[in-house]
Amino acid sequence: MITVDPNKVCYVFDVDGTLTEPREEMNSSFANEFLLWSMGKQCYISTGSDFQKTRQQVPWDILDCFKFIFCCMGNEVRNSLGSVIHESSFSMPSSLEQDLALFLQETDFPYKTGNHLEPRSGMVNFSVVGRSATQKQRKEYNEWDNIHMERAKIAEFINQNYPALDATVGGSISIDIIEFGQDKGQTIHYLENAGATKIVFVGDKCEPGGNDHGIVRELEKSNLSYEWYNVKGPEDTLSLIRTNKVFDGGK
Repeated sequence: MITVDPNKVCYVFDVDGTLTEPREEMNSSFANEFLLWSMGKQCYISTGSDFQKTRQQVPWDILDCFKFIFCCMGNEVRNSLGSVIHESSFSMPSSLEQDLALFLQETDFPYKTGNHLEPRSGMVNFSVVGRSATQKQRKEYNEWDNIHMERAKIAEFINQNYPALDATVGGSISIDIIEFGQDKGQTIHYLENAGATKIVFVGDKCEPGGNDHGIVRELEKSNLSYEWYNVKGPEDTLSLIRTNKVFDGGK
C-alpha cells in the first residue's frame, strides 16, 4: 500500500539525467548532499528504468531516502526495500516487433552493439545502438541522434501507426513503449489517491514526446498544488535543492 503524509510535500525525481548522468552511478558528492537534504522529507523516484538498473545507479543508502520507487514508467512499484507492491504486464504486437527490426536495418547510425529490445514490467524499451553500448558509444549515439532525431521519428511512427500504444524518447539512447495511458503519469495518480496535496517533480524530459511529460500532463489536469522543473543534469538538480525555496520542505 502506498502511503503519503498529506502535510508534507511529495518530492518526485526522475533518475537518468536528473539524479545521475544517464546509466551512470550517482556521484558521491551528489549523494552526500542529497542525503542531508532529504532528511525529514518524503521523496519518490519515477523512472523508465527497471529496479535492477536503478539499484546499480543509486546507492542503497540513497534509495532508502525514497518511500516508493515507481519503475518502468510507473508499471512496477516498489518500496525502499525493493519489495514489489504492484506490477503491470505488456504484450507487444508482432507487427511492431517487425517494424522495429526494419528500423534497425535501415538506420544510418554506423554501428550496433546488441540488446536492442528489452521487455520490462508493463513496457518494452527499444534502442537502435543497443543497450550493450559503452558509455562512449552511448554518448556518440546521443550526439548523433540530437542532430538526426532518429528516436523522435521512430516514436512518431509508432504513435501514428499503433494508436493503442504510446512511445516516448527516454534516457540517452532509447525509446519507451507502453500501452496508452500507462506512462509516468501513473505516479501522480498513485500519490493523489494516497492523499498527496502538493507534488514537486524534477525530470530532464518534461517536454511533449519526453518520457517525463506524463507527470507534467497529469499534474496540470489534477487539483493538486504542484511545481515541476526540467533540468539538464544532476548539477541542475543540486542547484534547485540549494536555492529554490520549494525544496525547503514547506508547503
